[in-house]
Amino acid sequence: MYYIQDVPVQYLHLSKALRVLCLFPAVWGVYNHLVQAHSVDNRYARAIDPMMSSALDNYVGVLWCLLSGLWTFWLTNSLIRRWFIHYEPRPAMIRLFTLGTFYWFSVLFFVSYFGADEPIWPWMVVCAILAVIQVIQIAHFRVKGHYKVEVKEKPRRDSRSLIYRTVLIPGGIVSFITMVMLLHQNNMRPSTAEAIATGGATSISATSDAKLIIGVAQVQVLIIILSSWSPKAFQRRREIRETTLKLTPPSSSKFAYTYKFVLGEAPSSHTRNAMGAKISAEIRKHDDLLLLPVSDTQENRGFKLFKALEWSNRFKFDFLCKTDDDVFVRWDTVAEELMVQGPSHYYWRGLAFRNMEPIANSETKVKNMDVAGILPPFVAHTFYVLSRDIVTLLTYPGPRIFTRHEDQNIGLWLHAFNIEPVHDRRIQQWDVCENDMIAKHVGDVSKRLEPMQEMYRNVVANKPLCTGFRQDRCALCYSCYNRERHWKDLGLDCDSVQGVIIMKTGGELEEGLTVDIKDAMPSLGKNPKWIIPGIVSDKSSIFSDNEGWARLHWAIWTTDPATTWQARHYQAIESLLVHNPSAVLIILSNTLPATFFADYTRQGYQIHIMAFSKELLLHREWFFGPETQGWLQRWDEWSQKGPYFPVHLADYLRLVAIYKYGGLYMDMDALWLRAPGDGITEFIGSDVSDTESDLAWTLDEKNTYLANGVMRFRRGRAMFKHIANNVFTATNYDSDCFNCGGPKAFTTYVKTHRTSLEKNGLHVLPRAALYPYSWKEVSTALEKTDKAEEKIHQLEERGIGLHLYGKVTSRKEIEEDSVVATARKIWGLGLSSAALGHRFSSPRLQGPKTLYYHVSPTLTAAALKDSLLAKVPGAFIGVDAVFVRGAQSSSEELVLRKASISISVKEGSISTDASGAGMHKIQLDLGHAVTMAQLNLALSGIRYSPPNTRIAWAGTDQIVILVEFGSMKEQLDIPVVRREGRTTS
Repeated sequence: MYYIQDVPVQYLHLSKALRVLCLFPAVWGVYNHLVQAHSVDNRYARAIDPMMSSALDNYVGVLWCLLSGLWTFWLTNSLIRRWFIHYEPRPAMIRLFTLGTFYWFSVLFFVSYFGADEPIWPWMVVCAILAVIQVIQIAHFRVKGHYKVEVKEKPRRDSRSLIYRTVLIPGGIVSFITMVMLLHQNNMRPSTAEAIATGGATSISATSDAKLIIGVAQVQVLIIILSSWSPKAFQRRREIRETTLKLTPPSSSKFAYTYKFVLGEAPSSHTRNAMGAKISAEIRKHDDLLLLPVSDTQENRGFKLFKALEWSNRFKFDFLCKTDDDVFVRWDTVAEELMVQGPSHYYWRGLAFRNMEPIANSETKVKNMDVAGILPPFVAHTFYVLSRDIVTLLTYPGPRIFTRHEDQNIGLWLHAFNIEPVHDRRIQQWDVCENDMIAKHVGDVSKRLEPMQEMYRNVVANKPLCTGFRQDRCALCYSCYNRERHWKDLGLDCDSVQGVIIMKTGGELEEGLTVDIKDAMPSLGKNPKWIIPGIVSDKSSIFSDNEGWARLHWAIWTTDPATTWQARHYQAIESLLVHNPSAVLIILSNTLPATFFADYTRQGYQIHIMAFSKELLLHREWFFGPETQGWLQRWDEWSQKGPYFPVHLADYLRLVAIYKYGGLYMDMDALWLRAPGDGITEFIGSDVSDTESDLAWTLDEKNTYLANGVMRFRRGRAMFKHIANNVFTATNYDSDCFNCGGPKAFTTYVKTHRTSLEKNGLHVLPRAALYPYSWKEVSTALEKTDKAEEKIHQLEERGIGLHLYGKVTSRKEIEEDSVVATARKIWGLGLSSAALGHRFSSPRLQGPKTLYYHVSPTLTAAALKDSLLAKVPGAFIGVDAVFVRGAQSSSEELVLRKASISISVKEGSISTDASGAGMHKIQLDLGHAVTMAQLNLALSGIRYSPPNTRIAWAGTDQIVILVEFGSMKEQLDIPVVRREGRTTS
């Protein structure tokens, strides 16, 4: 052979040994990869574990081992020929042996560097190095073959042709075969993610009892938890298994569930090498990971969710709950609510966003530049619930838009089906915490004590959910009382039904304001569900949204009238009707019979009893949200727990009534001295406490507090919702605190936001306006005095009401000629024998003995008319009220009564609400079938004006009022006397 002739005979066997030894690395590699190929025959090429190459990978590695062996043999053969010609045999052998040793160690280095399970890359690198060396030695070091022995000369071969035949052609063939085999593997074999997804999808039931029973339970829930390959996600999955998932109820015939953590494929080889072994062990241990053949990057989150929904659509369940691995979910609450809900159609629940636009503030998490214009309704990705049929709709084959926001994707895909989400504010995506939340985002683990474990311990120990958690920030759609950063600062508004919306123009918080003022309220609607026919529906009233809103009055009665109703309670109602005959009084009561005020309603006065109970309040949705609804549902528990529940219930009812409908609330122990000076001012009364412990929350250094016994507000005042949400919830309710839902709640709220509230129409009335006596002094108003009438005039001059503090005075006797008894004589209607001690047998005309016309040197009558407490000069109000009192002698005359009013004045002029312009004499014919209420309403509108200022006026005048009412015909001669210097404020 050729090499026998070129090598000295004495070194022939040694040269053969060197040629064989150069093949050892390649033979070793071929053997190892063939063994590995047989051991991984059932594995897949794109495994999550970096030590799991496929059989095909190893067969490709065998090819490159063979190529490296071929090139090593050719290179060794060429070097033997060259070095035995140019060097002495002994140095040549040493050089060849050293080069072989270096080659062996090089192969070991590259195999170790790329990993023992990487069959291709180390041999490709070795082959690349050998190819370069082969090209160099062919191009520059080839010789003719002259040796010290005589040999037959061979023709010299062209170097380019030799490079093609020995390097390019073998290397190209192996590279082509490698490309074809790997492409085939990539196309024909699924990734490990897809294999695991397919394998795990053969049946939802796998290891847990819940999974085994899911096919037969009444409510079956599939939980999808989006996760990732990151080390933090690995830790969060462990925490979820140890905390929130333990809250799921045990499987039963009523409820069963299964869950999957959803991952894609490793986003990089580095992540795969770092986390692959851990995730493999996690799969073997827990069997709760679903790996999908999609990218695991944040940008492809929407597609990953879609693939998870596609996987889910192959199984039987009633609800799919989607959440993330950084969210603590109250699965106990969710399970209970889903069992109550039962299998439903087109059910989609979450923190709803509607009519959202791409806005600049990224904290709202609604910005989406992939979609122009208004976004369809969607829910926050933190947690949401889908019924089974919606999952089918979402995965129906067809084109669809994928944006960067998976929650908005759901809204886009469902928009065509006209499916609307159900808003649930208990799901939050910000770093906030409310005790009634069912899904809280906990973010990254940054404390030594993991947040999920701490929250889980709170639940297990029956502590408020947020104990130990940050509660200084304001959660979306929750009260921002005493919280930082109102969500309206972000340009958002919230509707309890619709969800989060963009704030309407003009609805933003003004500069310097700290709280929202008014909420959007539902209208009466075309076909209202009446509670009081023609007046109050379950959503609104006929007065709520017009100028007559202040006509609506509210009161509450919850005790047995046979033992607790007294004459003073009639007096409270009659004093209201005398000063405001057009008032519509609604008494919320669970004890008063429907005909209790028949004596008054027969006379045309509007008094309505609205029955209530726990069931009725829940049915009519007399709550502010889920937390106050939950408080109502535990009515029976609260009534047994503390002695103040009736007081708290009354506090709660007035909050809801004024919030939903607007109007004036009055306690049944509040007497009226005159009506408020206008029908537009929103107010609440104030009193002063002398209790040292109250100093911590009273309004000012005088120990002023706000009393909710009398107040008037338009509907939708957010203040009422905030107060209720801070007091009347299952977590915040204090059954042993007497005034926590009343004066304390109102005072602390207004104290915090007083500037904002007063800037937007709230008036805090001085103590004299409604509470001229303190609770310690009020007993004197029930005691006899020879200055009772004088005292009445003083009280009426400074205020509009007199509160009797029923808790203090309910068992005290009202003595004759006391302030309260005198007020009853002045303003009693006499329609009930229990009210005045007797009943007038026929109507009588009541009016002042003298009308004092007060002229202020500083304030005009127009200015006084705009003041809430002002008593307009010349008006027949308060102690000067003119009205008809007493019952008709027979009920037959009720519909036959004819009424007329004749008013004349000697020097000045008279006007009425009906006539407008002032005249010396006015004749009003009210017609037939006139009620007492209608007649008194006309009388309440009389106004006297003195002579024109250009004419000298002596300061006296005479008014004659003649009233005919059925068989009654009475006349009042009222002298007018001018008085200087009095002002009312």
